[in-house]
Amino acid sequence: MIKSYSSFRRILQINRIFIDLFYDVLVAKFYKTKGLKKRSLGNRVTAEVIRWALGRQRTTGSFPIQFRKALETLGPSFVKFGQILSIRDDIIPSSITKELKKLQNRVPPVNYLDIKKVVESEFNMSIDMIFNSFDSNPIAAASLAQAHIATLKNGKRVLVKVQRPGIVSIIINDIRIMRKVAGWLEKIPGFARFHPMQFVDEFAETTMNELDFTLEAKNAEVFRENFKNDPEVIFPEIFWDFTTRRVLTMQYIEGINPNDEKVIKKWRIDGGKLAGIGTRAILKMLFVDGFFHADPHPGNVLIFGRSKLGLVDMGMVGRFSLETKKYMFLYFYYLVNGEYDVASNYILKMTTSSSENADIEGFQEELAELIKRWPGTQFKQFSIGKLILETLTMGSDFGLVFNRDLFLAAKAIITIEGVGAILKPDLNLRDISRPYMQDIFRGLFSPVRFNAAIARALPEYMDFMEKLPSSLINTVSMVSDGKFQIEWKESKFSPSKEEKKGSGSSAAGIVAAGGFITGAILSISQNTPGPYLDNILGIQGMPLLAVVFFGGSLILGIWSIMRKK
Repeated sequence: MIKSYSSFRRILQINRIFIDLFYDVLVAKFYKTKGLKKRSLGNRVTAEVIRWALGRQRTTGSFPIQFRKALETLGPSFVKFGQILSIRDDIIPSSITKELKKLQNRVPPVNYLDIKKVVESEFNMSIDMIFNSFDSNPIAAASLAQAHIATLKNGKRVLVKVQRPGIVSIIINDIRIMRKVAGWLEKIPGFARFHPMQFVDEFAETTMNELDFTLEAKNAEVFRENFKNDPEVIFPEIFWDFTTRRVLTMQYIEGINPNDEKVIKKWRIDGGKLAGIGTRAILKMLFVDGFFHADPHPGNVLIFGRSKLGLVDMGMVGRFSLETKKYMFLYFYYLVNGEYDVASNYILKMTTSSSENADIEGFQEELAELIKRWPGTQFKQFSIGKLILETLTMGSDFGLVFNRDLFLAAKAIITIEGVGAILKPDLNLRDISRPYMQDIFRGLFSPVRFNAAIARALPEYMDFMEKLPSSLINTVSMVSDGKFQIEWKESKFSPSKEEKKGSGSSAAGIVAAGGFITGAILSISQNTPGPYLDNILGIQGMPLLAVVFFGGSLILGIWSIMRKK
């Protein structure tokens, strides 16, 4: 009953704030002017009457601004929700996402005594027994947690991240309410196309993961392992004996914020070198590891020891499957190298779903025009991350949908570009990216990598080759008995005559290759059925069945080549 009453009060609060949002937008609509032209006297009088009747203040703020303010008023759950919405430019109008990017995660700090209670309840002992010292003033406070500097008993200086008391129950309750609201919106045609339930599920997964600090600690361990051979990129060490779901204790990295231009100039720090290190780190995360820091903003990046970069706050990460990592790399690689037509082919391979009316050809044409306009020069002039984000966003206009982690990757690239712009505004982005991309390309497509892949798949190849002769003989028997049929099934994207022609010749080529392999196997087999040829020069002793397969594959191969030409 207490939970139900609490939920009921929260629903009333949300309802009141969004009704106020509607009223404010309505009033602003009447007060809004078009350019330099003033509203008519009638509209101004109407606006005053409506404002007086609703008891509202005079306001001219647009809906995106009012919406952002409403989310901030509703508290941490809705601020987090707005931050997730802000990166989904593929579905949400850009005017709204642009405003939501301004949402701040800074909140007043929790009282030290409440923080102390959380720490002591997690370890079931006094805070003085765990730490030699624990600074009562936090160095950072966010909606889910706040951070304090402390010293362990062994003298090591650490950063202790402590969860805000009661935040889990608030988040869970708000998620429950969001699901109800999303369910209602799904039934409204105008809102259904924005997939509200998908956003709530995305928010729930991301936020609940961030509330479990052991997951963030594991992320940090993965990053440390991935960069163990790179002395220029630092990730904090995790102290597991002092880490739980609500308390995270890690190495304290004391460094310079990239925004602190005065200190950077004072210490004569090489901004160009550091920008290169940051770029290399992000490219490695994305295209080598497939596991990347999804929020490397200047507050989470520290200049350490004048020539190293330290990354902190690893609660939000992204992951690529092997296939997505490969296609994303090839898109980025050919983009950087100016081969735009080739690049556009790989972005299409990363669509997770599409509508029945998806216009792939239109998307390809628009994409080709978009990336050809990319100058690819300096951080301050253009952003590769923004280009990728615009590409993904453009896909929705043509009925294409992309995986969420692609948007996180674009956001990560945009963010690290922002850091690069601070450190070295005139740095050429294409020049700094190309050497790293070439190294990654050689690593991904090296003979050693291919040999390893073949070795892993060798048992499957052997099993396939053992079964191939009998399968093909059965197929030949079915053809001779008239039991073999070929069915053409139309794709949801109707192919052109040229595409049908090309697919037919490609299929013939595959069958020809299979026939040649089968003929080779039958020619060396000791148990090949049928007669052997003894009187024909050049093929004496060869089974007739092998000759049939060789001849058929030769004819099909020539036919497929001629058909393509």
